[in-house]
Amino acid sequence: MRILYCIPHLYNAGGMERVLTQKVNWLATHTKHELTIITTELTPKGLKECYFDLDKRVKVIALNIDFDADYQKPLWSKWFGHMRRMRAYKQALIQYVQEHKVDLCISLCGKEIAFLRSLPCRTIAELHFAKEQRRLLLEANHKGLFWSLAGRIRTRQLVRAVKPLERLIVLTEADKTDWQNAGCTNVTVIPNPCSLDGVQIPQVHREKVVLAVGRLHEQKGFDLLLQAWQPIEMHYPEWTLRIVGEGPKRAELEAQIREQGLKHVILAGRTENVAKEYAETSLFVLSSRYEGLPLALIEAMWCGTPCVSFDCPHGPAELLTDQRGWLVSNGDIAALTRQLEYVLLHPEEAAERAQKAQTFAHTMFSENNIMPIWQKLIEQ
Repeated sequence: MRILYCIPHLYNAGGMERVLTQKVNWLATHTKHELTIITTELTPKGLKECYFDLDKRVKVIALNIDFDADYQKPLWSKWFGHMRRMRAYKQALIQYVQEHKVDLCISLCGKEIAFLRSLPCRTIAELHFAKEQRRLLLEANHKGLFWSLAGRIRTRQLVRAVKPLERLIVLTEADKTDWQNAGCTNVTVIPNPCSLDGVQIPQVHREKVVLAVGRLHEQKGFDLLLQAWQPIEMHYPEWTLRIVGEGPKRAELEAQIREQGLKHVILAGRTENVAKEYAETSLFVLSSRYEGLPLALIEAMWCGTPCVSFDCPHGPAELLTDQRGWLVSNGDIAALTRQLEYVLLHPEEAAERAQKAQTFAHTMFSENNIMPIWQKLIEQ
């Protein structure tokens, strides 16, 4: 079978890029499908086209449509540029599907989702964020009623786009319910496998470090985490907060660290060995405003690291229940401070919950559990 995946880019060290690479590598090893990935964005100078190692049997085609080029332009100019690029993308994608006799196109809900149903092949949408992600993203970056309304319109557009598809794959039962409430009857839940499956987890001494992992973006709520951390640093100066990741909010976070006078916070940037980061830390914290199914939280559980998380939509509530960690009301900074302090002062309870979480993660999110589900769906 000829399978085509669509994703904006592969150069970033993000969760979608990591999971897609992991999936196609597994399919290349365990099946005889012909696998191709099409990207739309330009790879910045100095970065590899694929951040994560990709099986040589997987073909990558960069269309270089460059939707990002219009991002900083005025609204009307942005709209006209977007429509022009959309026409070019639709034409190129339909042409590729026809010429290469593609059997199945799987979209990770990039720009092609708007016209995916018109492709001359079978179609699946694979959503890595919660249903309201488009609205939440706009509201996180822009203030005012206009942007909130624009976000709701974009959510309705997404609902209309995915309804006619053969399958809409989401990551959690809670998100499935949201889509079904919106009238979608084609929704299936398939979680992402843990990206650390098969990786040797180092056995090292756990330092007095609280770890957060993710792109430096409004979604990840690191500004909220820094506020919650200030009282911890004041009372427990032997502890360090380490934030691993890179992104557009670095300068703002650095300024916030200076303004709050924080001395024990490290913005560590990207890492080539995230397993070592989890293994060396005593506590993992997720401060996201919203998620799909947080990969970093699954990775921390996989490594046996105690976890505290905001109860954001969606994912943490399905991962950390049954005493596998601690959930805090979404966005409640004071409650996050109290919970972090509690865990730091109760290491034995933390270790017990981390063990439960590790067993759960290894059972639910292994490649051997997740990928056969994908294989069966593709063959259907």
